[in-house]
Amino acid sequence: MGVILMSKKKWNREINKYGMGLIIASVGAGIVIAVILPIWGWIIAVGGGLIFLGWFLINNCNKKK
Repeated sequence: MGVILMSKKKWNREINKYGMGLIIASVGAGIVIAVILPIWGWIIAVGGGLIFLGWFLINNCNKKK
């Protein structure tokens, strides 16, 4: 009994420059989307929260009776 091959086509193990560039670009885009964008989102959210807190304190704590 021999090994049954699904395809007789030999796989080309060489990856051309376009394919390698596509792989590197995909990995880079994945890192940017997964790591860098959420960090900037949190920085913007915290900054907005601090601005709102400061505005709230200025409006409510400086009232003279």
